[in-house]
Amino acid sequence: MIAILAVCQICAYGEGRVYTRKARLEDFPSRTTRVVLTGGQMFDIVLKEEISSRWMASPYEFCSVADYNKDRNTDLYYFIRFTYDNDFTYMTLTKGGDPDNENQLKQGFDVVRIPIAPAVMAGGDELVYLPAYIDIMQEYITRARESEKVAYRGLKGICSKTIGPVHTDRDEAIAAFLAGDAFANAKVVITSSSSNRKIEMVITTDTHELRSIRRKN
Repeated sequence: MIAILAVCQICAYGEGRVYTRKARLEDFPSRTTRVVLTGGQMFDIVLKEEISSRWMASPYEFCSVADYNKDRNTDLYYFIRFTYDNDFTYMTLTKGGDPDNENQLKQGFDVVRIPIAPAVMAGGDELVYLPAYIDIMQEYITRARESEKVAYRGLKGICSKTIGPVHTDRDEAIAAFLAGDAFANAKVVITSSSSNRKIEMVITTDTHELRSIRRKN
């Protein structure tokens, strides 16, 4: 299916057109990405610092949740926002747009979700690994605009073979990550606060590449 979509990016569908995810992301570099602040003082301070020093994929600015709610149906923006389900918190990249617009290019959708913490953020590890989550999001959007396969596979589409030792102990993993150890990896385990579900990721400690991601129930 992906191969067919890659060959024909735009297909006739009734009175409108259906566009592939890759085609719908073509405008990303020309749109402003609005980073939605959470209202949590410490988290927002770190978020502002890390976005300001790391985000290079598009123009950006910061906004409030109220601003997001006011502007989310316009296709002029992408948004980095924090979303939740019963188990986890996600850093989510969303394309703004009206879901009822007949032109699919002007419809909004969630581009990618990166799990960062339990539904109730309390451990603090999300602050440690925030630089990596930002870099992973940028890598995904860059590669999704180049590859239909990546665009549809999500985070698994940017995973690559793990090279070097993997620090599985939490404290050792954090120490290696903060030190930026070369040719090493940190295992990040996010455990739901309401169930036995876990998400495990392996991230390189120097270049912040995502090596693997899997859910455990």
